[in-house]
Amino acid sequence: MTNNENNHSFEIPPASNPTEESPHHFDAEIPNTPKKKNKHGNFSTGFTPRRETPSASTKKTPNPNENQNEPSSENSAKIDSTTTNTEHKIPNNFPTITIDKAFEQMRLLILCLVMLPLSIYAFWPSLCGIVYAWYTQLDYGHGFFVVPLVALFLYLRRDTYPGTYHQLTWIGLFPILICGIMRFYAANQYMEALDQWSLLFWILGVVWLFYGNRVFFWALPSLLFLIFMFQLPYRFEILLRNNLQQFAAQFAAVLLQIIGEPAIPIKNTIRLSTMELAVEQACSGIRFLISIFAISFATILLIKRPWWQNIFILGIAVPIALFVNAARIATTGILLLNFSGFVNSITPEHRNPAVVADEIAGIFMIFVAFGIFIAFVFYLGKVFRKVEIS
Repeated sequence: MTNNENNHSFEIPPASNPTEESPHHFDAEIPNTPKKKNKHGNFSTGFTPRRETPSASTKKTPNPNENQNEPSSENSAKIDSTTTNTEHKIPNNFPTITIDKAFEQMRLLILCLVMLPLSIYAFWPSLCGIVYAWYTQLDYGHGFFVVPLVALFLYLRRDTYPGTYHQLTWIGLFPILICGIMRFYAANQYMEALDQWSLLFWILGVVWLFYGNRVFFWALPSLLFLIFMFQLPYRFEILLRNNLQQFAAQFAAVLLQIIGEPAIPIKNTIRLSTMELAVEQACSGIRFLISIFAISFATILLIKRPWWQNIFILGIAVPIALFVNAARIATTGILLLNFSGFVNSITPEHRNPAVVADEIAGIFMIFVAFGIFIAFVFYLGKVFRKVEIS
């Protein structure tokens, strides 16, 4: 074998034009290479093509009359292809929803004209019982403000409204089914409070059915504020009142002893130096407890705080309510012992001076409770705050 033949046997066939790039250059795959599936579901070979460096002869000289800021046709084609690929990479779990205002208004009109009268007709006895409790029981007098506050909370969060689909969400029938079971059981067992609480599940089910998952979970914190317009179940309320009544008498006696007044708690009665102060069921503190819980819940909805701070804000309602109610009873005793002349002078003839003193102490302690709560929220924001580290 000659040298020419040896040279010819090891020759690499020359490319047609090394500076020209094959149109299929970036689509080439290495054979027998395992394909890998990327996060977008497309297959890639793991092969990175080598970019050819154009020679000096193939470099394009810039034209001074041509606008350098405008992209070339090749770059425009690449940008368009990139944009098209990016649109296909959006996950299907998070579809973009455009809010159709005409559809939203039409659906709201249908709900107001059809579902609202139907709901009022179906729950009319329960609604009458709820409003009657607001009128007759001071512990539930705040119920008149619950529905307007819920509407206010939803209005203040209107900027984060997520939008809905043009279809029903059938999982919303589950709360409606629970509502039907509760009403059936309440009618057979004569449980008026349970029948009233079924209205909450009816409202949640209707919102979930007609507005979908996005709007339901967006409006859920505000809708749960409707809990404060219902009466507590009778047995639970009596048990809670009795326990709070005894605790309030003992705690108030301790506060009186701290300021130097002799006081001995005997069940629901506090024996003072010259009189006995009875702690009635109306003085159990359940009114303060429900009111401060409502304020805490409203604060969580209006002020954006971390979830663990919200737990503190909601949990502080219990100690504040217990302390303020005991302080109210102690203040009533101090007014009757040391300021009896002033209390008798402002008491009408047909009323008991102890009731008037209790009302004065209650009005004063409302501002004390609000002040303690606001101070706690302010202190919590000062202690735990975000600090930028450069």
